[in-house]
Amino acid sequence: MRPAVTRFVLFLLLLSPSFAEILHLKIPSAALVDSTNIIIATPSTFQSGSAEVYPFIIMLHGWAGDETQWEQDADLQALADQHNILLVLPDGGYDGWWQDTDLLPGRDYDTHINKELKPWVIEAFNGSPDPQKQGVLGLSMGGYGAFLQVFTHPGEYAAASALSGVMDLIPRTDRWGLKLTLGEYVENKARWSAHNPIEMVETIDLNIIPPLQLICGRDDFVFSENVEIVKKLQNRGFEVEFLEEEGRHSHDFWKTHVGTSVAFVVSKMQR
Repeated sequence: MRPAVTRFVLFLLLLSPSFAEILHLKIPSAALVDSTNIIIATPSTFQSGSAEVYPFIIMLHGWAGDETQWEQDADLQALADQHNILLVLPDGGYDGWWQDTDLLPGRDYDTHINKELKPWVIEAFNGSPDPQKQGVLGLSMGGYGAFLQVFTHPGEYAAASALSGVMDLIPRTDRWGLKLTLGEYVENKARWSAHNPIEMVETIDLNIIPPLQLICGRDDFVFSENVEIVKKLQNRGFEVEFLEEEGRHSHDFWKTHVGTSVAFVVSKMQR
């Protein structure tokens, strides 16, 4: 982290000895040329200068959204207080898909999360450096991103949860800006497969994958691929929590279930 930014964030924290607050900030980034906005939800117990370290969950928003999407889909303060945890909400771009790409400069969202965001939370907010006290969850594109994180960084998270997660990219090769990250499908099939959760579960070492949860409505357009990836995981002997209820790919569904998603991730952390 750049020292000047660290000092600025620490100055903000020193304004009050303890607080519960939703902070809208920016962080330095060499990986991104677009928005580096971030929201941090701190629990009521948070104290600047304290030796206490806090577990944290990175929450990944959906396609066409940004970090503020979570403010309409979750009571961030209540969740941070309930679990005494930091909630970390980065901006993944309109269609960044939470991964790196060599096709466009400054769209390396995976590098941003792992090389910039996590160290920043640890340094500026007393976030725990223990991967077993770090979790990731997301909705829609963010659910995809959450699973991609644990599949490609299996030892770096305690758990992952996907709300209405996109688990199969191949039916959408011409949609949602995916080509900006992965290229034309016919010319880059291997790249698409290497970043497609429903295919990745067939080859990754499941012995090092943390606990997983999927939550999806039966009327959601991604429901069938959620069912399929669960079956593939179970067929390989991996226990996965799957919650299915009535509901669509909608803010109403996410508002109802984000608390369950957060609680699952927290329950898998070493407290």
